[in-house]
Parts: sequence; structure tokens; C-alpha cells
Amino acid sequence: METIDLLIVGGGPAGLAAAIYGARANLKTVVIEKGVPGGKLLNTHKIDNYPGFKGLSGTDLAIKFINHAKFLGALIEGDEVLKIDDIEKDYKTVILASNKKYRTKAIILATGMNPKKIPLKEYDIYFGHGISTCIVCDGAFYKNKDIAVIGGGTSASEESLFASNIVGNIYIINLFDKLDVVDSVRNSIEKTKNIHLKYNSELIKINGDGKKIFSITIKNTKTKKTEDIKVSGVFSYIGWIPASGFLKDIGVLNKNKFITINFKTGSTGIKGIFAAGDIATKEYHQVSGAVSDGTNAALSAKKYIDTL
Repeated sequence: METIDLLIVGGGPAGLAAAIYGARANLKTVVIEKGVPGGKLLNTHKIDNYPGFKGLSGTDLAIKFINHAKFLGALIEGDEVLKIDDIEKDYKTVILASNKKYRTKAIILATGMNPKKIPLKEYDIYFGHGISTCIVCDGAFYKNKDIAVIGGGTSASEESLFASNIVGNIYIINLFDKLDVVDSVRNSIEKTKNIHLKYNSELIKINGDGKKIFSITIKNTKTKKTEDIKVSGVFSYIGWIPASGFLKDIGVLNKNKFITINFKTGSTGIKGIFAAGDIATKEYHQVSGAVSDGTNAALSAKKYIDTL
């Protein structure tokens, strides 16, 4: 079992920022990411509000973070954390899906969030071949075809704008009577001819043959009328849930399954265990905020490690 200084769970903006600061502080730093490093950045085609990088794609920004962390000596491993043991001891044990174990002085939890599932039985049938949670990733498969986008927030709207130059018609199915976005995005949506807004509408069925999607059925929540819309793909942006399942037994989760932290230090209340990014209870979920959280947690971890 290898002994290290700092183990970071999650390779999104918070985790990578923590890795940069941990490695720069001369801590032996390992990042464990079960998916592709970059987190939700990989689902974002364009970022206009990260200081110094106007108009950069999410993927390009993620690559900059990854390369910076690696340049400073952080190790990024593709694996999954299954369990954390010895939480009350100075050295915690982290058990991975590959059966590998790490002995570490400090842990930063930066696991982020996962997309919510559409609460329909068809979701599991068509996910991966008709249903997706990432237009940036999968939009090209629907070139000149019609798609439905479920949701009315920033992600649904911005990704619809991105797809408008790739696909045929886009039907945004929004449960509410307006989009929950800034005015500039709303104006762009309303000016885009192949984007069609379905307000006060609920997705009630996804129709297909088990292999391909042919259409969706929606219901207007005010008139109760139903409507079938022919689409080849469905993209879901209905919200997020914390990626915290493996943490249920160590006493860091609140009733909503997020982690409540001390915002001065990023501490979870357990010595040597910190949290950063979207997994931590917070009002706003922004890349700049995640980077700040990761920085704070790494500096606090260094200060803690120096006391051992």
C-alpha cells in the first residue's frame, strides 16, 4: 500500500485546482477520477465568465487544468473510490475499485454531481442510444435530425444554442412559463429559428421500438392537452444530484446528501478530510467558485498535514 500526502477524489475544476496547489506545496498528490478528468467542463461548449479565458471551450479549459496539475507533479489516476477507512486516524486508507489502496494524510472530496435521471421507464431503455445528458458530447450523432431538450435552465438553453447549428429542429420542453436564464441567453434562444419553446410542458412518454426513439409525448400542465413531437434524440438537463454514495457511512453528509463544510477551511468536521466544489453545500455552482474551493481546501490540507 502506497503512502501519500494528499488524495483528491474527483477530477473536475475543484479537484484539479486542489491538485495544482497540493503539488505546488510539495505534497505527494494523487487525484482519483472514475470518469474523464474535467468534470462538467467537458459538457460545456463555451465559457464566457471564467476570468482571463473569454470564449474558451470547457474541454480546452479542462485540458489546461489537467496539464498544469501534471506539470507540477500531481498524479491523475482513472479509478473509483469505493471506501474510506481509518477516518479517525492520522493516516486514512482509501480503497479503490481496482483493489488498489492508498494510505494518505489528507483527503479532499471533490466528487461533484451527476445528472438526474428522467423519471420515466424509457430512460434506462434508451440511455446511450437516444437519450443523453450532453449535447456537446453527442449532438453530432443527430446532424440534421430533430431533438428534444428537457429543462429550462442555463445548461439546457446554452447547449440548445450550441446544437442549433448541427441538428434540425430543437424542442425545449420546459415545465415552467419562462426560461431560468440571463436575458442575453433568452434573447438568443428566441431569435434562433430552429429552437421551439414548449412552456408549461411535461415530458410524459418517450416513444420508440426499444432501439430507436421516434417521438416524445408531452402534456401541457395548464390545459392538460397532450402532444406528440417527432424527434430522434432526447437530451436531459433537469438538474443534478450529489455524487456521494460511497460517503454514506463516514458521517460527512447532510440530509440532502451534500457535504456541509466550514467555508473558511473547507473542513468537513473530520480531521484531515476536506471538501470542495459542487459536492459542498452552496448557493452557486460556477467554475470560478469550484477553483476557489479547491484552492482553499488544498491550502487547509497543507496546514493540517504540517501539524502531523
